[in-house]
Amino acid sequence: MKKQVIPTVFARSKKEFDDKFGKLLKITRNIQIDFMDGVFVEAKGVMLDDIPSLKGKGIFEAHLMVENPEAYIHRLKAKGFKKVLFHYESYNNFDRVQRLVTNIRFLGMEPFVVFNPKTSFDRVAQLSYLVKGVMFMGVNPGRENQKMNPNVCRRISNLRMINKKIIIQVDGGVNDKTVKDLAEAGADIVNSGSFVVNSRDPKKALGILEKNFK
Repeated sequence: MKKQVIPTVFARSKKEFDDKFGKLLKITRNIQIDFMDGVFVEAKGVMLDDIPSLKGKGIFEAHLMVENPEAYIHRLKAKGFKKVLFHYESYNNFDRVQRLVTNIRFLGMEPFVVFNPKTSFDRVAQLSYLVKGVMFMGVNPGRENQKMNPNVCRRISNLRMINKKIIIQVDGGVNDKTVKDLAEAGADIVNSGSFVVNSRDPKKALGILEKNFK
């Protein structure tokens, strides 16, 4: 697949969401929106009810940093999301993850399983055959402006060796200095929050990432 850079909206309030979302809609129609419940991660993010209808506006994915992702999926579908990324660590249970994958597909959305940096690679390898794609966190979830864990490139390379078809996505710590290493390791998609949306020129920042992610 063609490599993609998808900007992220990480917002703690509706005001912050509206500001960041508006900036990104001017430069792309492919956006990830983060949801945090204040339980699975310490931060509490924008509420799903505060998100406008996304239908017809672009291709949107939801990153669920929440304790019970199952409770979100019907409303995500109604809002117009196309893809749902949820954490294995929300359940730590293969059967529950499998059920959620099935339910997301039943609603016509694409499920990706997300893995935190400390989750064992054996668990990643086992679950990678359930889905079309997985996402590695380059940082511990729930905070912006963190330095990327250097082990993420090794995890990407190892997964690519055992599963040639899997789509590998990375979120956290993605910037102009790390994106090239992620591309070389075998990542297909990267998400970037603060580097793009908090820059003086978001369009230019996105272009820099796209130029180096090949």
